[in-house]
Amino acid sequence: MRPLLQLALATQVAALGPLWPLPQRVVPGSGSVLLNPATYRFEAITTPAELLKAFKRYRPLFFPRTSTPLPAAVDAGLVVNVRDDQADLALGVNESYNLDVNIDGTAVITAETVWGALRGLETLSQLIVFNFTTGQYSISGLPLHIEDAPRFPHRGLLIDSGRHFEPVAQVKALLDSMQYAKFNVLHWHLTEDQSFPIASRSFPELPQHGAYSDQEQYTWQDISEVVQYARDRGIRVIPEFDMPGHSSSWRNSHPEIFAEGCLSETSRGAFDPANRATFAFLLAALKDWTSGMFVDGFVHLGSDEVPSDCWNNTKDLAWMRSQGLANFTEVFDYFVNQMVLMAKKLGKQTILWDEAFMSAKPPKEAVIQNWHDSKLMQQIVNAGYRALLSNGWYLDHLKTTWESMYAMDPQFNISQDKAHLVLGGEGCMWGETVDPSDMESTIWPRAAAIAERLWSSAGANSTEEAEPRLLAFRPTGPLASWGGLIGLRVP
Repeated sequence: MRPLLQLALATQVAALGPLWPLPQRVVPGSGSVLLNPATYRFEAITTPAELLKAFKRYRPLFFPRTSTPLPAAVDAGLVVNVRDDQADLALGVNESYNLDVNIDGTAVITAETVWGALRGLETLSQLIVFNFTTGQYSISGLPLHIEDAPRFPHRGLLIDSGRHFEPVAQVKALLDSMQYAKFNVLHWHLTEDQSFPIASRSFPELPQHGAYSDQEQYTWQDISEVVQYARDRGIRVIPEFDMPGHSSSWRNSHPEIFAEGCLSETSRGAFDPANRATFAFLLAALKDWTSGMFVDGFVHLGSDEVPSDCWNNTKDLAWMRSQGLANFTEVFDYFVNQMVLMAKKLGKQTILWDEAFMSAKPPKEAVIQNWHDSKLMQQIVNAGYRALLSNGWYLDHLKTTWESMYAMDPQFNISQDKAHLVLGGEGCMWGETVDPSDMESTIWPRAAAIAERLWSSAGANSTEEAEPRLLAFRPTGPLASWGGLIGLRVP
């Protein structure tokens, strides 16, 4: 969108209220109406389960405070029309919606899928305003027409339960706040050098010996509940099992699949590619998790910061010679390709950190997540890979401002013929320095900047225009938790 048109859109939205992220097209009128919360109706032409659940969630979000309506308050309601109520939640699913609010306050959301309808519900919830002086709810800019759709199909947030355990209640609270900003992927970094908190039916000894404690583990039911909780909010859960490095906690129960060069407790370990049992073990573990626990079509298999010196031992050096592998970079390439092959056998596509691009040659179906220099994005897509941007969006970097995060564009310097390979990006909340007491207050408000850059048009890039909306969004959206203010917008 051209700058002048973008400025005009921002001006129109500012008159309506703190819409975040900025919709693609808004056509407002000049009327307003008082709403009667007691008689407000939620109706659906088709009734997918996710939509009916959303109606129950959003009624208290539309009307969070007790109100005694004035006689002028109208008996209005919302009708939602979902054209395809069978569309699955997956990469690239249609999340577009149209929202129309008539002069009498009645609203209609039209969406191709229930996932688009959920985004429309969130936008409508931001338009309903409570007046503390009069005690009345109202909606302005009527008649109002909004056409909206995400710029990118993958809009994610990473959390790290391997370094600091995050209880299920905390993860669910984060999912609630993610839906307000229209994120649609929770990237769950579950295993690390430090701990192994996730249940395994195939190898129950992994969390028994790898978790921080008996109380810092996720049961099978815990994970399944989180995946369903996320799905109800239109959020995919992509697990990350980092390998061959960042895996020392697996070694506590299974040292036999680790390279002999790093078996001491004080060293970072790496899986041993010379041992055939290594890949059989990993395949069995992944099959267990991906066959019933994690239902998304993608799995993240890490590949970053590998301590390749672990392979500098007699056994692995002899295996390298037998395989014609000249150096540890070639060993890494071998392991990466085996990882992608494993995922493919399980019907999953693989996401890898950008070391897999810089130091290996994975199959082109792999997705590369860029966390090093953002200039790599251009190289990744020019090589034919799909890409995700995380460089510049590390939320554990506390000195990085929301303004600098807002300035990032995943398609910067990407040619038009390669732009489709940029799937979007993720903010990353690594767990070294956060725990349940401060995770959300560290994530927000900066994650909102990331969310808008992934949803709104490329022209929505002015921090000067965005700041008033961001500040206004804060008291009612997920940013209400930032700094302990007001409390989460969760009933």
